[in-house]
Amino acid sequence: MPGLAAKMPAQPGGGAWRIGSWRRPSLVRAGEGLGAMLAIAALLVLMQPLLSPPAEMSVGETGERRTLGGWRDWATSEGAGDTIVSGYVGYPIFHRSNVHLTRPGGTDLELKNLGWDGDAFYFPIDGGARVVHWGDRFGSMVDFMHNKAIARLGRGAHGRKPNRFETLPVEEVEASGTLKGQPAPARIKLTEVFDRLEFTHGHNTLLFTGLMRLGSLTPRLRPYLGIGAGFELPHVEIWPKGEADKTNEYQYAGPAGQLIAGIEFRMAKATYFLEYKFTLASLGGALTGDKSWLNSNMLGDLWRQFQRWRSGEAPKYGTFRTTLAAHQVVGGVGYRWERASAP
Repeated sequence: MPGLAAKMPAQPGGGAWRIGSWRRPSLVRAGEGLGAMLAIAALLVLMQPLLSPPAEMSVGETGERRTLGGWRDWATSEGAGDTIVSGYVGYPIFHRSNVHLTRPGGTDLELKNLGWDGDAFYFPIDGGARVVHWGDRFGSMVDFMHNKAIARLGRGAHGRKPNRFETLPVEEVEASGTLKGQPAPARIKLTEVFDRLEFTHGHNTLLFTGLMRLGSLTPRLRPYLGIGAGFELPHVEIWPKGEADKTNEYQYAGPAGQLIAGIEFRMAKATYFLEYKFTLASLGGALTGDKSWLNSNMLGDLWRQFQRWRSGEAPKYGTFRTTLAAHQVVGGVGYRWERASAP
């Protein structure tokens, strides 16, 4: 729509504004995301007395009076001991971040405020798998999340050319430091530094998360919050401009964390959920020139990385460092095993 496109603010590297290209500082955006999640949680807690069914009193066989049907009764009993195995799909929207690059030959370069895109629906589709176990009111989750994060070099994931319905800009960013022994220009196009800069098999995160139920909106709808920490296992695809040393391998790259707010819809055995995630990952690794077998040998790549670390081997072609923060909405389905009832 020409009229709409004309009203959209220009992107520094060319092309219109696109989802994920916010210009505000990462910490500001992260604070807004955390604040929004806490506000939602507070609202749910405050509304709980209105949404929960009224408590009923009953008299037990020994004459004691018991409360049934209230929020506390549900939160501390029903669903306790359940284990749920789930898969999900998601759509990340990344904050901008700086990338620091060092290479032999006098490159010590800081590229500032890069935008990242997810290409979420290009194979492999963004999403993840997880296992949740509930105690009474609290639970725990092991969550393996796969996203893609692609710098704006005019291509999609794995160098994919844009189709006729999309425009993938080449971004120009601020720079400082040195490039091949010379002072870096104040602004530089990413295509002058990289042939590829992405984490597309992918930006993988393994997280261990604590969960807390907030009660029940209805007998089937159950909101929850969570906070977790873990580590980053990206597939690093960094190809310096015009160079033969192309790094294509999985690496342990640093710590990661997440905050989540979700709602669960429980059936007899199936469980459906919709969830907001804020994820933060610190990525730092080596430019090795090595290639993962069929882009799928995570265990072999990590073992090779461990051997390099154990032997004290310095990175052959340099290092990289960046931070990836993202908001995303995920939805999925799982199968639930219930704890056996006592006779």
